[in-house]
Amino acid sequence: MKIKVLIIDDEIMICKSLEAGLRDIGYETASAQTSESALKKTQSFKPHVVLTDMKLGNDNGIDLIEDIKSMDNEIEVIVMTAYSDIKSAVLAIKRGAFDYINKPFELDQIKIVLDRAFKNLKMRNKIFLLEQQKECVTRDMIGNSSKMKEVFTQINKLSKNDHATILIRGETGTGKELVAEAVHKNSIRKDSPLVKINCSAIPENLVESELFGFEKSAFTGAASKKKGLFEIADGGTVFLDELGEFPMDLQAKLLRFLEERKLRRIGGLEDIEVDIRIIAATNKDLEQAVKNKEFREDLYYRINVIPIDLPPLRERENDILLIAQFFLAKFNKAFNKTIKGFDTVAEARMLDYHWPGNIRELKNVIERIVILTDDDCIRLNNFPPEMQKHKLKKEIIKIPEEIKNVNFEEISLEEKIDHIEKEYITHALEQTGWNQTKASEVLGISRFTLKRKMEKHQL
Repeated sequence: MKIKVLIIDDEIMICKSLEAGLRDIGYETASAQTSESALKKTQSFKPHVVLTDMKLGNDNGIDLIEDIKSMDNEIEVIVMTAYSDIKSAVLAIKRGAFDYINKPFELDQIKIVLDRAFKNLKMRNKIFLLEQQKECVTRDMIGNSSKMKEVFTQINKLSKNDHATILIRGETGTGKELVAEAVHKNSIRKDSPLVKINCSAIPENLVESELFGFEKSAFTGAASKKKGLFEIADGGTVFLDELGEFPMDLQAKLLRFLEERKLRRIGGLEDIEVDIRIIAATNKDLEQAVKNKEFREDLYYRINVIPIDLPPLRERENDILLIAQFFLAKFNKAFNKTIKGFDTVAEARMLDYHWPGNIRELKNVIERIVILTDDDCIRLNNFPPEMQKHKLKKEIIKIPEEIKNVNFEEISLEEKIDHIEKEYITHALEQTGWNQTKASEVLGISRFTLKRKMEKHQL
């Protein structure tokens, strides 16, 4: 995105010289020679920074600052002066100027001041976003299942392409927001804003003004101009969560923006070009919503450029215990606890439970347990009632028929114990496909102990 600079000076040659010099080093420029034309140009050109002379004929450049700020408080104003007195500098700052620079100056000097002004503007936008999104935490995605490995591969590829629109599909709580964060943080847009918008959380009558902004006096109560979230995110990424809830009457406006990457504020007459990447997410079947006339077909195909399908937690059996251990370590640290892990029955229940709330539900369950328990190990009775009552699809381990049919009166106690141990170990190995790590977890012993016993029983 190019920085727009408006140059205001009553000497036309200075304006033209500065315009040409700043354009050569990458700025977009415009100029004006009077206060009146400067205000008109500010409204039409919409600069990021205004560079104004202290003297404009009979007018004072400092008087322009309040007028410009009343039109758009986010414009940074830099005053040029040949009169290097501290009083005029202090007065300019008090009126809202970002900085001032003494004439004559080199192009490199003004570039430094302009870049600082623009960075200050971007920082204000970031602070605004942090206030809107109280929590700004880096969260890692965890998973070793084949389905999640496919997702990680997609994220890696899409991070290298910073323009393609992405649609993340998946049930509630599967981590759609994490995928959006991962794509953004690994792309070249990572130093620009990631604006998260929950389409279902904004009242329908406010969606348009929140996303596209409005001009001063556009409607009753619009006392000043307001930038929309799309405009604030310029240069970065917008995450549209719960896209299926986007109001039907505004879908055409969203479609136009996606096609042209231009927006028009409410009450505005001009289009504003914005450079953002759109990542959308939904737990709804949008194809069915299109058939039900609840979602525009053209918008669906414009959004669904590159789909990412997130599997529910119940289809990620290899990841459940891994994620549970991650949350246990996280909440142990947060609540100063030292819970060591989960017993075999608790692990089996987590693996067998259907997790309707997916990762979000698992996180909440672990957090609740860590807060409430004083035990050093998490057991079945620590889980919420709905999990304790959940009927297992299969038993953890059955007593093998071979043990039931053995006449133990004919062998010694030591032989009995060895026989039972061997049968249990064999049965656990068969149940887990001879995966020693899983079998040791089922049996409640270490992998080293299991290997030693397998050698003992020649398994």
